[in-house]
Amino acid sequence: MLKRFLYLDTAALADYVSALEGGLRASLETKSLSARNAEAGIDVSPVKVGVGGSRGAEISTSFADTPQAQFERLLQLAQSDPEVTGWIDVANPEVDLQGIGIGALIDVECDAYIPEIVKAFTPDGGLVQALDQLDAILPFMNVFDPNAAEGLPGQRERDAMKGLVGALSGKALVVGDLDSSEWRVAGQLSPDYVKSEVEGSVRIMGKVSSSWPKGKWKPMLALPGSTLIPREQRRALERQRPKQGEEGQYLEGPALMLDILAIYR
Repeated sequence: MLKRFLYLDTAALADYVSALEGGLRASLETKSLSARNAEAGIDVSPVKVGVGGSRGAEISTSFADTPQAQFERLLQLAQSDPEVTGWIDVANPEVDLQGIGIGALIDVECDAYIPEIVKAFTPDGGLVQALDQLDAILPFMNVFDPNAAEGLPGQRERDAMKGLVGALSGKALVVGDLDSSEWRVAGQLSPDYVKSEVEGSVRIMGKVSSSWPKGKWKPMLALPGSTLIPREQRRALERQRPKQGEEGQYLEGPALMLDILAIYR
């Protein structure tokens, strides 16, 4: 299948391929030999004598080792030796993902999306602009109504939220719902490797970094391995269950957290 990559972590890809092949290829060279016949005729009537020969030309073609080529080799190596690579091609999630271990390399088809709560906390999500606007209008609101700020986040909370958005460094979190299954996968994306919009029907390939069972909830901004918020706050959030109406801010198990290598169609 010809693949269109929406996300490809080329640094991790190079590490995986290098480990399996014992190094990285700088280039690949192929050679072929083309032959050409030459014949000279001597007319000594009534007999014509032919003197034949052949000439060879060597043709050399060099190919750069692109990330796309590396990915195809990794896929072939993973499929040919699943014990070494921990490879699982997920066809039946209820069976294939049961008891899956940390470090397993999986490829799964899913419906991917970036949760709204995560979008809001990314630098271009609009939260910082909204807070700046609030800072600008609050002094005027207080002139007309001293109680105008009641129920709104205080200055300390507003500054903390701005600081959190700045700490995200453009990173986003993608979640994938598996068809006809309760299982979901999630992983953090580095903006350096995003090639196109990652939402929609896709295939995700990555290594399992964490898992949690059905009935357990993890906050979207505090998923295992995520760097979206500080560790102490993440642990505090993990001990809480979602309140009514806040379910969309959490990810319920059974679910896997992945170090995402590629998202493609």
